Amino acid sequence: MSGQRARELITATYAQYANDANAIQQLQGDAALPLVDLADKLAGLTGKSNQIYGADDKAKSATTEWLKKLDGSDEAQLASSEGLKSLNEQLDNVTYLASNEPTVADLALFASIYPTVSKQQPAEQHATPSVARYVSHLSNLAAVSKAASAAQLGFSPFQPTYEGMPTIERAKPEDLKKAKKANKEAAAAQAQKSEAPQQQTEEQPAKKEKKEKKEKAPKEAKAGGGGGGGKKGGAAAAAADTTGPLPSQVDLRVGKIVSIERHPDADALYLEKVDFGEADGPRTILSGLVNFVPIEKMQNRMVIGVCNLKPASMRGIKSYGMLLCATAKEGKDGGVEPVHPPEGSQVGDKVWVEGFEGREPEAVLNPKKKIFETIQPAYTTTENKECAWVGALPDAADPEADKKPRLLRTEKGVLFSENFVGASLS
Repeated sequence: MSGQRARELITATYAQYANDANAIQQLQGDAALPLVDLADKLAGLTGKSNQIYGADDKAKSATTEWLKKLDGSDEAQLASSEGLKSLNEQLDNVTYLASNEPTVADLALFASIYPTVSKQQPAEQHATPSVARYVSHLSNLAAVSKAASAAQLGFSPFQPTYEGMPTIERAKPEDLKKAKKANKEAAAAQAQKSEAPQQQTEEQPAKKEKKEKKEKAPKEAKAGGGGGGGKKGGAAAAAADTTGPLPSQVDLRVGKIVSIERHPDADALYLEKVDFGEADGPRTILSGLVNFVPIEKMQNRMVIGVCNLKPASMRGIKSYGMLLCATAKEGKDGGVEPVHPPEGSQVGDKVWVEGFEGREPEAVLNPKKKIFETIQPAYTTTENKECAWVGALPDAADPEADKKPRLLRTEKGVLFSENFVGASLS
């Protein structure tokens, strides 16, 4: 059976959502209750099934399987060197066990292995790096920290020794494109197989004719002739061209600098390890801030990262992103500083521009399309030193009339500059 720590952490996390305090106390005291049943009862008491299990059936199934596995495991074996090695392989490419957010499965696993992992020596952490990163990330989440404190478990935030930690090679942009193309082709092939043979025979001539018309229309429009179909195609193309890049295509996230040093071959560059709460650990990022911010003010600093730029080598070291910084209105002579996330932010928190909520950023920005270069000049700071993007909403009837400062924010609040009004952000 799972340990009492897991039960106490889980119930403390969701106790605030339950109206029946006595029922929660009974769940905490029932040491014989399997984790699967505990989760089910909590879902009924709190109405938070999506948070407890995950938002869809796939996540719920994965969460349940993990709970069953943890119910049937011995904590000592789970936290042994062999157990952690096996667990490390399962955590290599994920941030959480079953969903994009932590579920009760994560809480149970974290509570089971925290006492062992948090006391590991650097060499032990480096032997199972994904486990160390996982435990560190969970321990620094506000909800987990608050619940651990309420349950008096003594789980303080854990920071691994990142120096010497093995890294996982990140996928190259071309690999991501190939994988995306392969997935589309596989889906198309599967859909084609599912169609009845006679249906395919009847539809293919029509598809061919439709395709020929589609290919012909742009040529007619380009030549200046053609009827309604050609003009319609040209209008659609013109509309697409005038839309332009959107700020939501840029992946901005909260991170924390966990180590920093001077670049060995560039006097003006810092070499940083920045934790964005990703499964494969902190990113290497290079920043030209040596002449603007003392290194002691950069250590353990919370920052904002641009996380979907194509990796770039700078003096022999590859940088996997950049820190979003504010440059004084009068230029670099007036100073440069990293912008601040709002108070209470956690690593991995997403940043968005007001009015563009719910839109997913690009996996990797295509340098040829100049997306960031087009968006960046409109970043600024307001009279209140709040970070903003000046522009129109994507569905604005009159984009010029709709242009205004739209704040950059997270769930915790608005990004800000410590010192600069009217700064540029880059």
